[in-house]
Parts: sequence; C-alpha cells; structure tokens
Amino acid sequence: MTISLPSRYEDLDAAFRGRLKPNQPLLAAVKAAFAAMEISGGIRFLPVFGKSGSGKSSATLEIGTHLPDLHVAQLPREAVENPQALGAALDQMLKDAGGKKLVAVIDQYEEVAAQRTNVPSAFVESLSLLDRSKPKPQPTLFIWLTTDRDFQSSLEHATSRNKRILADRGFEIEGLPKENWPAIIEETFRFHNQEKTLSDYEVLDIDLAEIAKDEDSLGDAIESTGVRLAKYATTLHDLSTYQIIML
Repeated sequence: MTISLPSRYEDLDAAFRGRLKPNQPLLAAVKAAFAAMEISGGIRFLPVFGKSGSGKSSATLEIGTHLPDLHVAQLPREAVENPQALGAALDQMLKDAGGKKLVAVIDQYEEVAAQRTNVPSAFVESLSLLDRSKPKPQPTLFIWLTTDRDFQSSLEHATSRNKRILADRGFEIEGLPKENWPAIIEETFRFHNQEKTLSDYEVLDIDLAEIAKDEDSLGDAIESTGVRLAKYATTLHDLSTYQIIML
C-alpha cells in the first residue's frame, strides 16, 4: 500500500502547491522592493531567515501564485559562484519570464557558501555591478533563503558598499500558528492520497494536536505524522511472517 505525506516543498504535487497559504509579510516586502525599483531603478536583494521546516521555501517559491505579474525561479548554484554564469542564467530566466518581473531565489546553499567565505561578498558584488550596469537592468529581486541568522547578517553586511540594493534587514519568515497545523497536515494528506483521511489510518485529530504541541516546526510535525503512518506504508514483503509447513 502506497501512502504519501510530503513534508518538503519539492515533494508536493505541483497541483497542490497553489493551495499553500500566502505569507503576507513576505508579499509586502516583495511589493515594496518592486515599488522601490520602479522609483529608483536597479535591482534589489533580500536575505531571508527562517527555521528549518518553517515554510520559507514554500512561501517564497509560490510568490508568483499570489502576485501573478511576477515570475519566480531558482537561481542555479553555478550562477551564485560565477559572475559569468550569473549573467547567462539571468538572461535565460528573463526569457522564461515572458515579460514578467523576475524573482530569483537562492535556496539550500548556505552550507557550501559557509565553507567558501568569499562567496556571499563576491555574489553581492556581482549584484552591485548589475545594479549599476548599462543598459538599465530589468527589475529583479534576489531572495537568499537561510536557516542561519549569522549567515543572514553576513549577506546583509556584504551590501555595505551599495546599501540601496538591500530590500530589508533582518527579515524573518515565521511558521504558521500551531493551531493551524493539524488542518494543514490533514489537507496535505487528503490531497496526496485520493481524499482518504488520516483517521482511516488511526491518526486522529487529537493525535495531530499532540504532535503539533511537541514539534518545533510544521515540517517536523508532518514528519512525525509520517512516522505514525509508516506501519501502513511498507511495500516490502517480509518472509519471516510466513509459516511454512512441510509434509
């Protein structure tokens, strides 16, 4: 029997992603950044902190669902490390945007960047050159997601030579309130399992409330629910459970 309860954005069914609840502070910051670009020109950079499992990737990658004038795409890793690759990647992303304004997202990268201490400053320097380039750059917001506050600070500090590109300082994506988690877990499960409910597998509302109380993030709560479901999910045959009688 196959049971699915994805806990990460990349594992969600594409049709389900549009149902994700918008993060209003993030949308407000994005709108403010593009308003600033319309007035002053250039590009903008927003380092975003969020705890693992808080939903920062989901909220960021679904910006275009709620602001349809924007095209959201993840920036390839080589584009973060190589200025020439950055230019080529942006050209392709703008082409894919089809005239929409661009939001370029850097996600799951801080571990590599931490090992190469010059990466954040070199990348921000590339953004500064892009901000001053001629012809005038297309309005683009770069969002770097991180689970490390110190790393977020280092990204912000790297903009000190060109402060105008920094869209906001100390921006944090906070997870949804815990009281909403059981309903979100249930909705996620129903969508990915042909409208079956968790109660069909002996996981009740009271269990979801208990899980939410014990876990630190929605992602962790979904993972814990998955552990309870694991006994129903195996597709492996266990020959040790068979009794063999020889006549």
